[in-house]
Parts: sequence; C-alpha cells; structure tokens
Amino acid sequence: SEMAAAGAGAPRSADTAGAASTGGAAGAAGAAGAGGAGAAGVDGADGAEDAGAAKLRLRAIAALGRMGAVSAAERLVPFVNGEPDDAAAALTALTEIRTPAGADAALAALDRDPPREVLVAAMRYLCEMGRLEVLPTLRRLARADDPEIRVAAGMASRALKADRTRDAGERILVALTEKDRAVRAVLARRLRTLPVADVLEQAEMLLGDDPEGVVQILGEVRTAEVTKFLLGVSARADLPVHVRARAVGAVEANEPWERAALAKVIATSKEDAVRAAAAQTMGAFAGLAEVFEHLGPLAADPSPALRGALLWALQLAARPEALSAAERTRCVKELRRALADDDPFVRRRAAYVAGNLHLDALAPDLVTLAKDEEARADLRVAALVGLGELAAPAALDGLVGLFKREEDPQALAAASRAIAATLQHQPDAKIDLGRVQGKIAHSLKSDDATVRAAAVRLAGFAGGAVPAAALLPLARDAAPRAREEALTALGRLGAAEAEPVLVAALEERDPGVQERAAEALLALGGRGAVERLLAFASGEDDGGTRARVAARLARRSAEAQTLLPQLNAALARLAADDPAYEPLLALKADALASQERAAAGGAGGAAGDVDAAVIAAFPTYARLAKVRGFEPLGRSLRTAESLYRTAAGIADADLSPPIVLWMKCLEGYVHAWLAPRLQALQRDHALLCEHVDRLLGESWPTYQRYLAERWSDTVDVGATRVEVPLRSVGNALREYQERRTKRLDSPLSVTEWARLMLFFAVDHPSGPRNVFKVSVRNADQVVRLCHRLHTLAAVRNVVTHRAAAGAQTLDAFRRSYYASFEDLTKLA
Repeated sequence: SEMAAAGAGAPRSADTAGAASTGGAAGAAGAAGAGGAGAAGVDGADGAEDAGAAKLRLRAIAALGRMGAVSAAERLVPFVNGEPDDAAAALTALTEIRTPAGADAALAALDRDPPREVLVAAMRYLCEMGRLEVLPTLRRLARADDPEIRVAAGMASRALKADRTRDAGERILVALTEKDRAVRAVLARRLRTLPVADVLEQAEMLLGDDPEGVVQILGEVRTAEVTKFLLGVSARADLPVHVRARAVGAVEANEPWERAALAKVIATSKEDAVRAAAAQTMGAFAGLAEVFEHLGPLAADPSPALRGALLWALQLAARPEALSAAERTRCVKELRRALADDDPFVRRRAAYVAGNLHLDALAPDLVTLAKDEEARADLRVAALVGLGELAAPAALDGLVGLFKREEDPQALAAASRAIAATLQHQPDAKIDLGRVQGKIAHSLKSDDATVRAAAVRLAGFAGGAVPAAALLPLARDAAPRAREEALTALGRLGAAEAEPVLVAALEERDPGVQERAAEALLALGGRGAVERLLAFASGEDDGGTRARVAARLARRSAEAQTLLPQLNAALARLAADDPAYEPLLALKADALASQERAAAGGAGGAAGDVDAAVIAAFPTYARLAKVRGFEPLGRSLRTAESLYRTAAGIADADLSPPIVLWMKCLEGYVHAWLAPRLQALQRDHALLCEHVDRLLGESWPTYQRYLAERWSDTVDVGATRVEVPLRSVGNALREYQERRTKRLDSPLSVTEWARLMLFFAVDHPSGPRNVFKVSVRNADQVVRLCHRLHTLAAVRNVVTHRAAAGAQTLDAFRRSYYASFEDLTKLA
C-alpha cells in the first residue's frame, strides 16, 4: 500500500501511487470508518477497500440480476473469480439474468474447490443453464456430510432436469398464466436459454390469444431476433394500438441498428402512441446528440404526446453535470418552447424536466408558468418543483409572491419548499419574508397538515417575524412532517423557550424527529442542551441516529470543556464498537485540547506539539502522515495521543480510550498493507488450502517448538496482565482448513493479522514461507513483532470489555505500540 511504502521510505512513481490510492488507501479509509477511495458499483477495486463500497457493489450486482440486465452480463463474469461474496453474488445475478456468459468461469470455480457459498451458487447457475458438465459435482455433493449441501444439490439437480426438457411452449404458457408482472418477468427469463427460433414460433402462435402477455414475455428475452419480432408487431394493423406501443417500448435498443429502426418507426408510423413509445425508448439508450438528430423534429409535431415524448427522451439522455455549453443552450431552447406550449401536459412535463436538468436560465419561465392564475394546480406545482430544483436567487421575490397568493395546499407546499431550498443553497440571498407574515400566521392554524407544514417551514427563515410561541404547538403536531418542520424552525429562530419541547421530541421513536430535535438543540446552544444531547447520544436509541447526533455535538467543544465529567460518563456507558463512541471520543479530545490551550494562555502550537510527541516515539510518522490514504487513520492516532497527553489531569479515570483509538489506527494500517497480498493468495484457493494443510499437519510440531522458544503466553503491560497462548495461533487458518476464504471487505483484527504473519511472513525450514513477501530475512524479528502485536491487541480487548486502563498500563502500552508500529513499517 501507499502508506506502507511511505513507512519503508521506498521511492514511488506517480503510477504506483495512483494504484495504491485505490487499493490499500481505500482499505485504510474503510478501517477508519470514513469514506475511502474504493470503487462503488460493479467495476470494483483492487486490494482492501471501503466496506461501504463493497456493500454498494454487492447491491448493484444484485440489482442487475433482478433487472435481468443482459447487457451487463459480460461485466459480471470477472467477479466469479473474485472474492467469495462477489463471486456468489455475480453467479446469483447471472442465474437471474439467465445468460450462459459466465458458464466457463463457473466451471473453473468448481474446479478450484471454492467456499460453500460460491459452490452452491455455481452449481445452481450451471444447472439452470442446462450444463451437463456439472453432473460429477452434483453426484459428489449428493453424498456430502452437510445436509444443507445435499438439499442444495437435490434442488439444483431438479433444475437441471427441468432445463433439459427445453419446452418453449410450456414455459411461455407458465409465464402467461402468472398475473403478477414482476413474477411473470422472472418466469419469462427462463426462455433465454432456449433456441430463440422455438420461442418466436410459440410466441407467434399465442399472440392472437394474449398479445399483451406475449409482448411482455418477449421483452425479457432481449435478443436481436426478438427485437425484429417486436418491431414487426408494432407495425401490425390487426393488433390494438396499445399492444403495438408496448411492443416498441419493450425493445432493448443497445445497438445502433436498433435505434435506427426506432427512428424509422417514429418517422413512418401513423399511430401517435406507437411513435411516442419509440421516442421514449430511444431516449433510454441514445446519447443527447442522437436524440436531437432523430427526435428534434418532434418539437413541432401536432401531437402533444410526441412533443412530450421528446422531453422525456431529453431527460433520459442528458446528464446535467456533463452538458456542454452548446448542449445546454439547445436544451434551454427546446424546453423554453415547451414551457409556452398550448397543451398543459407538455408544459407540465417541461417544468419538471427543466428542474431535473438544472437549467437555471429557465427560472424566469418557470415563475411565469407558476403565476398563471388560469393554469391548473398541477401545472403550478410542476413549475414550483422545478424552481426548487434550480434554487435560483433571482427567482426568490417571485416565489414569495407566489406563496402569498397560492391557495392550493400542494402548490403552497411546493412554493415553501422552493423558497427554503433556495435559501439553504444560497445563504447570502436577500429576502423579506415579512411580506408573507400574515399568510404564514394564518396558515399555521389551517386544518390541512400540508398547509401547516408549508407555513412552519418558512417561519424558521422569517427572522422573528413570526413569534416562536406560535410555532410551539406545531412541535407536538399530529402530522410528522409538520412536527419535523416545526422543530427545525425553532432551532433556526434560536428560541430558548423551545428547549423543553425539543428535549421531549428527543424521546420520540421517529429517528427523523429525533435528529431534527437534536439539530435544533445544538442551534440553541448552552450547557443544558449539550448535556441533554450527551445523554441521548450515549443512550439506547438507534445507533446510527445517536452517532449522527454525536457527530453534530463535536461542533460544540467549547461547551464540552465544562462538561468533561458528563462526557466521561457518556463514554463509560458505551461499548468501544458503538457507532457513537468515536464521535464522543473526538469531542473529548477537542475539549481537552481546548482546555490545555486555555491553561497555557493561547492556542498556538497545540497541534504541532501532538505531532512532535508522536514523531519522537514513532519517527516514520513524519512520512506516513503525508500519505493521502493515511489521513483518516492519522486522525485516530492524533486523537489518541491528545487524549494521552491530557490523561494526567483526570483523576481516577478510565484511560482506555487512547488505547482503543491507537489500535484502530494500527488495525487500518495493517489491513491496508496486507489485505491485497492475502487477496492475491486466495485467488489460487486450492493451492493455498493445500499449503495450509501441510503447515498445520507435518510442519506444525517442528515449527511450534521453534515458536515456543520465542513466545511467552503471559505478558505484563504495565499493571495489566494478558494471555496470548501460542496454541491459538492456528485459529487464523481455520477458514482454509474448512475450504473457505477470508472476507476482506472489512478490516481483520490485529490479532488475526499477527497470527497470519506467523505462517505467511516467515521463512522456516519446517515449512512456513514468506508468501506475503515482507522485506525481512530474519524470522526471529517477525516472530517477536507478531508476539508484540498480539499482546497489544489483547490489552485492547481487556480494557474494552473487562477492565479499566490505569496510568501504568497506558504508558507501557504507548511505548510498545509506537515501537511495534515503527518496526512494522520497516517490513513493507
């Protein structure tokens, strides 16, 4: 990883640094609990990566499977050879898509003796594809000791038998009898493994009986032959118009010839519904230039449906952030014409599209549309929603006027949201909400919850024009939206009399209400508000909500200085792995640092003093701190050092927090450095498992005797005694013994890495080999470092779960920690 290279002082090229930033650095960011540089989505990233990105990628893979996305199949196949979670997800998606694209990769995976989840997914996939090469695996697994494996093999065997019948007529009929469209789509994909000629023959026979059902089913097959068939259906005058429109709408127009065929339908069809469907389909697959080329003439078409279809296609094809100046000008021109269209349907769609494409030049046109008293309420709503998306300061005065005159509840709500969005995005914008003071006061008493929410939303921006006392009843409103808006408004107004109401709102079960109340209490400020939020953040409510409140509290270190006892009590109520623990620790560190600066008579030099103290004990930190991927881990390390430096001023306190944060930093570093190396080993899973069998078999007695001479099972760290039994180190290889791989999408513990290094980072005549390729030839050096790392992790576990750390333990831990970290960086 990049940070490991910095630790070793190795020279780096720009290309190497770039690669590291998407691998090891991403893993480090994931370990620190911050957003890293890992790729999200189906492309993935090399090395250890951010856990959130891994989850997002798995969800993307699953979504592509549920969509039956044939066009994505080739991009999913490489994941079959990746991490077990990725491989299983990709195989499941390929099964749902019903594509044979990954069959060779799945067969190769079976040959590698994969982990259970990959084995089951590959077996099911190959059976669903009708591949007879899976039969030997099915016969072997039918006799497996594990009953779940036997059941999975039996179900897969039945799927293989069903697929080998290859009866297109039966499969179409089964899908046609299903009334639920989503289930019908899944059943229809079973036709993808059959000869397309047989499918189309059956479809032609059944088309007269159930044309809508046949069109939907064929739309899931997605081959060139099916596209031609559907285009033919769209031209058949004997079929209802809505069926012909659905046929052209079911085309997957990935290829240029398919879009050219759609353009021909648009130009030649006599049915507006068919032409509109073809235009919208093209928008989903074509680029903006292609849309303008083929669909531009529709702007002047007599049919409102076709003029609206052009707008729909523009919205699908355009990417607001990527529009060139010429494209933006063309879009503005087309939408300005549509906003003045005679047909209300076209004007409404144009208003929504103008906002979605962020075309600020159209703000005056949207204001004009919203002012049209003759326009229907849905048109005004569309114009106001578009203005809210634009958040254009120039439209503020017009929006205030619109709010003042509007009577329709939905349009009134849209106007208030547009004003609020503009003020939030443009905090320097000037506005006089006193003009609508009367309207707001009247609307606060409305029987309609939508109107009350719209009014209270603006009351918070009115700067006292509406008294806080008028908003207090809405903080207990029966409508959740009105209640949330009231809490936010009270916070914006800084209404001290609202504190009891806001504290009561923290007790509600709705996380949205809780967070609004917390934000409002922070806006009020003061010791009482911060003390109450500390109690909430360390309570028993939803961990994610409490963590977000704790993160907001970190902005109020000034008040926290006077509340250190309450802050310590809050931390004592939380486990170290609680989501709110680290934000509160950071708050404590800031409060202590502020207190220390105040005692020293100024703010200068505190940050530099912390860095200097770390560098004195850990010289490599000077280089490591400059590595981009290390930044989130460095924050944890510096916070730990800051807590250590102020620990002496806290009498009779639990000094465990610095230990927890120090180990978090070390865990992230080790994982970012070694995870890519372990991942490379796991790619040849069968060979790795064979090597592990030898290590724990014939090699272990000799190697164990060697380790025992350099390993103490009991270690004293200051006043804390911990057990690090040598007999347990083999547990790190348990997954490989069970023919599974380790999941690397989230950090392994320091204990786990220390044990793995004993087997994969040491060259010894008994059998272990330095397959991690660490930069050291002295086996004793690695073994002793692993023992120290194991000891540090044991201390962290003790002070987190069973005992409090005292000053002696803290000092001893710090010395060993920095010395071990320094030695570790020299192995990179």
